Amino acid sequence: MTSLPIESLRKPHVAWLSVAVWIAVIFLFSHQAYSGAFTESYLHDANIPIRKLAHITEFGILFLLSRFAISQSRFSSGWGNTRLCVAAYVFTLANALFDEWHQSFVPGRSATLSDATVDMCGAMLAWIAVFLILKLKRHRP
Repeated sequence: MTSLPIESLRKPHVAWLSVAVWIAVIFLFSHQAYSGAFTESYLHDANIPIRKLAHITEFGILFLLSRFAISQSRFSSGWGNTRLCVAAYVFTLANALFDEWHQSFVPGRSATLSDATVDMCGAMLAWIAVFLILKLKRHRP
């Protein structure tokens, strides 16, 4: 299996395709009926923390992918980091809310704003990471 060169990711359609694939991954995880009961049977007390960590990770990755895809789009030419991050955060929020709504139709799953809040904490942690990385890059000798 070969990996994609970073230059191919700099094409907007490839960047947006990676966003779409990641949204599909999130959708498939959310579409698993009774997944909470299933994971609790072998994770026991660690079930909730691990599932919340999964939410944070999923939506942190979605934030990073969407921020990158937006930055590669023609309409965002000249946007600064803050504007890119706000757009990616709003995009991620919309997907988190859609994910919760979708779960309300899956047997054994529920839609909660607290899960959407955890999702957005993942996006915020990714935003902070972007901020810190860019700040470190600027102050490099």
